[in-house]
This record gives sequence, C-alpha cells and structure tokens, in this order.
Amino acid sequence: MKKQVIVVGLTIVLIAVGLSGCTQQNTSSDEKNIQSIPPTTESLASILAKTDSIDSMYYEIAASINMSEYGTQTATIQIWQKPPYVKEQITGVYGGATTTIMVIHRPEGNYTYDAAQGKYVLAPDVTSFVTSLQYFDSETLKSLLNNQTFTNLETVTIDGKKATVFEYSLPIQGMNISIKMWIWNEHGVPLKAFVDMVMKGMAMTMDFTFSNYSFSDIPDSMFSVS
Repeated sequence: MKKQVIVVGLTIVLIAVGLSGCTQQNTSSDEKNIQSIPPTTESLASILAKTDSIDSMYYEIAASINMSEYGTQTATIQIWQKPPYVKEQITGVYGGATTTIMVIHRPEGNYTYDAAQGKYVLAPDVTSFVTSLQYFDSETLKSLLNNQTFTNLETVTIDGKKATVFEYSLPIQGMNISIKMWIWNEHGVPLKAFVDMVMKGMAMTMDFTFSNYSFSDIPDSMFSVS
C-alpha cells in the first residue's frame, strides 16, 4: 500500500481511550501460539517490500495498554485502507465504560462521526490513530534498515503463519521506545507488536495483535461522509 501500509500506533491509542500514566511490563497472552522454526532465507527488506503491491486492505488490532496507576485499558481498532482513503473505528473499554470513535480520512480533510448529529462532520484538528502509525510503517522500517541493526532476528509461526521477529529502538526526544515486531512473511504486514516505552520517568507497555486481514477491494462507498 506504498506509504500508507498497515502499521501500529502509539499516541492515538492512549488519546482515544483517555489515559496516560505508568505501566508494568505485560507478556502477551498468546505467546503459547508462537512456535520457533528454522530461520528464513528471505531478507527482511524483501518481506517488507511486499506491502508495495497491496492496494486495498482491511484488518483489526486488539490493543492492551498496561498502566500501574490506571489498570489495563483495552481497545479494538478496525482499519479500512484504500489510498487516498482511510477509515478507522476505535472501541475502547476502561472501568466498564465503552467508547467508540469513528474517523474517515479523505483528500479534502478528516471527518469524525458525531453521534448527536447522526453524521460525519469535518474535523480538521481530530486526532487520528492512522496518522500516528509512522512508528510501524513499512517505509519507516525499510529506512531503519539503513540506519540501525535490528536485533534478535528469527523466524516463528503464529497460528500457522510464518513470521519474522525483530527488535529495534526509536531514539525520540524525551522518550525511550523499544519495539518488538512479528512481520507476516507472506504479505509483509504485522501480526504482533510489543512496545516498551519510558517518557519523562513514566513507563508503559503496549501489546498489539493484528488479525482478520482482507486484501479484497473495498468499495469507495465505505469512505463516504454524506
């Protein structure tokens, strides 16, 4: 999907569920479904390049953000991508309360669904999950290949899907971010990601699982705001 390929976000997950604070490390609950296999001979660069041929895609992300002060926040994110359009639906659960946010990105601007009006309205300043996904964009990962070494490169299977595992860090001002990713060898898109982040003395961990991929054509009507 060229520069709009599937990626995982950090900032908007926290904004969407209305949380900030400290966390303790949380090991993914589905690690038991991951099995190591002999390393693949295919390079990580060639695996990531497979996203270039994806023109339309739907997928879901199950997110778990573990914070010592606020407990565990969970969210389910649905993403429809067909450049230049993107639609996202984020459903967050915290303290027994459920919140849903729907955003459609179009060339003329970003629209958010206003339940009171029963329609999408133009919202230039809306915070978006998709626009915060650069940390895991395949184009970003390919550029990182030229600037740092990905560690612990190995091949595993996740629910029958062959995946390449690697770790890297992002030296962002005021934050230390360590990321572990499982990239689906067949399509070059993520199956899992684990983030360990420290910012201004606060720590948090985030666990993401990707599922229900579909690469079928998405009708333009899916991105209608009228």
